[in-house]
Amino acid sequence: MRKLVLFAIILAFCASCGICKHQPTIEYRDSIRVEYRDRIIHDTTSFEIPVEVERIVTRDTASHLENTYGKSDAVVSEGFLFHSLMTKPQVIKVPFAVEVHDTTYIEHETNTEFVTQYVEKDLTWWQDFRIKAFWWLLLIIILTNIKTINKLFGL
Repeated sequence: MRKLVLFAIILAFCASCGICKHQPTIEYRDSIRVEYRDRIIHDTTSFEIPVEVERIVTRDTASHLENTYGKSDAVVSEGFLFHSLMTKPQVIKVPFAVEVHDTTYIEHETNTEFVTQYVEKDLTWWQDFRIKAFWWLLLIIILTNIKTINKLFGL
């Protein structure tokens, strides 16, 4: 039985070398990018001038006035001057500028995969000799010292 255990240990030593495989590692990274943008918007707005009517009576001569926004008429009646001022109904366009602050949040997930690839290459004759010579040397040492190993394990 002890010889069988010793043989199993020797066999395990001989077969213990193997090729290890590396698993690819995957790295997940979330990122959020914030963009700030300031811009000025030039635009035109319009507003309506309210209609205003104003009248005055005085002792004077007749007159008529008119401009872009209004007109004035004066009439003499019974020795009095009747004067009316009226604005024209219209829409006026006024240019203006507004400063706009934009904030944009861009969120995306980046999946980065790192893969380790090994390129197989034949061993040189010297590397092959060293690998085989080690195991043969180990086997010779075990066989020459079998009595010492038996005493050690009490076989």
